Amino acid sequence: MENTTEWINYRDEICYPVERYLIGFAVRDKKRLISAIISNAFCNEKVEFEQLKGIPADTSLETMGDFVLDFAIFDNFALTDKHTSKEIDDFRQLYGNNKMLHRFSKNYLHLQNYILWGPNERKQKIWDHPTTEILADRFEMLIGIIYLEKGIEGVKNFLEKHDFFQRIDKIKELSMINSAINSESFHG
Repeated sequence: MENTTEWINYRDEICYPVERYLIGFAVRDKKRLISAIISNAFCNEKVEFEQLKGIPADTSLETMGDFVLDFAIFDNFALTDKHTSKEIDDFRQLYGNNKMLHRFSKNYLHLQNYILWGPNERKQKIWDHPTTEILADRFEMLIGIIYLEKGIEGVKNFLEKHDFFQRIDKIKELSMINSAINSESFHG
């Protein structure tokens, strides 16, 4: 019994920061949340509770989150202004782009601080590697969890709470400035 209580306390302890500081509510399905924040490398290490090894990353959450995020993007632009379907699809490609989602997750949500990484992953800061988009995947998993727990309105509230559209616009703007500077340096 004590081991079960210790496991529940540990489980709640690793879920709390994500619930409190990122998504803003306590999830009903803690295993689902853990599957979004645990890396396989973490489970390959000696873990304090064997229950963690039974919670693999649930990639179906990523797929669901991707579709739900696309819908939230469509809904945001279809209802706010008059846009053609082509323009709305362009918005989906910008705001749903994995590179943009990774940057948003890293620079604004600081999602890397909430993931249970393996020791080598943490030491190497794999989220900083130029070719990785791992935080985009984890972000989409969180979107999937929010949708399952709170529906599409919960997802929209989450995006609004974190100024998602404004911050992606800022990332795009900074990327364009950096590209212009790099191009000028190359030619200058």
